[in-house]
Amino acid sequence: MKNIISSKIKNLFSEIPLAKNLARQTFISEFTLGIIKSRNVQFKEVGLHFTTDSKVESNERRIQAFFKDFEFDYQQVAIL
Repeated sequence: MKNIISSKIKNLFSEIPLAKNLARQTFISEFTLGIIKSRNVQFKEVGLHFTTDSKVESNERRIQAFFKDFEFDYQQVAIL
């Protein structure tokens, strides 16, 4: 069941690209799944639920770097 939801979210983000870069698309879907799984928006808590083998601190820095450099197209977010 969890894999089905995960794949549907990844497909949804590929259909409505918030980012053109594949790595960023993957990150956005991982981050969204992390929020759903952790039921929290704190970066450290979300980073616990990433599917990578990285440390939680590395995931937290990755999240911070993403939000520092990336600007969302809010019309695309509204379509979601």
